[in-house]
Amino acid sequence: MQRPAVRPAKAPRSWRGVVLGTATPQRLGRLSALLVVGCLLTALVSALAGGARADAVGAGGTRLAALDTDAGQLYRSLNEAEAMATSGFAADGPVPRTVRARYDDHVTRATQRLAHVASLLPPGGHDAALVEQVASRLPRYAALVEAAGTLRGEGSPRAQEPLDQASALMRDTILPAADELRRGREAALATNYRQAGEFPLTVVVVGTLTLLGVGYAALRERRRTNRILNPGLVVAAGLLAVALVWWLVATVAAADRLEAARGHNTVAAALDEARVSALQARASETLARVDGGSDAEFTARIELLLGGDGLLDTAGSHTTDAATASGIATVRAAATEWRDGVRAGAGPDETRSAFDRLTAALADVIGAERTDLAGEVRAADAVLRGTAAGPALVALLAAAGAAFGISRRIREYR
Repeated sequence: MQRPAVRPAKAPRSWRGVVLGTATPQRLGRLSALLVVGCLLTALVSALAGGARADAVGAGGTRLAALDTDAGQLYRSLNEAEAMATSGFAADGPVPRTVRARYDDHVTRATQRLAHVASLLPPGGHDAALVEQVASRLPRYAALVEAAGTLRGEGSPRAQEPLDQASALMRDTILPAADELRRGREAALATNYRQAGEFPLTVVVVGTLTLLGVGYAALRERRRTNRILNPGLVVAAGLLAVALVWWLVATVAAADRLEAARGHNTVAAALDEARVSALQARASETLARVDGGSDAEFTARIELLLGGDGLLDTAGSHTTDAATASGIATVRAAATEWRDGVRAGAGPDETRSAFDRLTAALADVIGAERTDLAGEVRAADAVLRGTAAGPALVALLAAAGAAFGISRRIREYR
């Protein structure tokens, strides 16, 4: 009986043989496809990451910055309106015209800021609910203040009741909601800038793997053919290296600018808070004069500015600019003069002069910080706009170089 012939077992194919094929043209064709796909993936990841970062400091960042500014000004206008109401409307007799005009102006500004913030926020979110909370209660507050002013002008002994109700509504409901909105917008803007300056890990990983693949293919083809390096693959590797270096340099430059922007924003936010505390302290001073009470509340408010680790210390610790430091020193001197004058029993005209110098100095420093902040953001935007398209285009050219280099080798077998 004849035994069946035994076929020799096939040697197992290596992973390179499975992926790239065994025949040289087939292997080169698949290698070309892999390298081109890697370059295209690098271009895609680069374009997406660059576009996201450019938007973070461009259109998207501008919207967040506008929200941050509006939320801060809304909170300040509400505090200024409350300061005018509690001080000007608490005195006997008709409300002075200047006080009434300033109060109306602050309420109008707050209403305008509410409308602008609402137009920029997506509906249904937590911040939108905070805006609605403020918007729904502000008319009630204004009506109570109006009633207090009318009763005060008539000499009614009950004029203080609606004013107390208005003050409670503002301090217990409206201001906390506006403050939460303001702090949330500050945090969102800071997070946005931090993310825009983060290390581009995905781009670097994908680009590096593709670069290593192109380099490996170039060296392997050189060993197989005993020739010089494939020009197309060399060009592709060089272009991928350029794209990666572009990303790294742009990230370092943008991160430096955005770090400076965050510093300016921190200083401006602390000084904005100081301005609000000064307004509240001024209202407390006026009420103490009208009611004949103690100045304990005024002292507590002013210490938020001047005390250890207070708002002025916070602002000073986040700046290295000599002009800003000088401006903060001017603010501190005016606040100290105001505090000492109140403690010494100085008249309202004397303390008003120190208070006016304080608010003017605060406005100057805050304005300068906001200007510097905008300049740093524009510089970061100019850097990051290039990453939205530049490295991706370079990676596309690398794909063309890899395809051209491999296609020349394939043509040698035809």
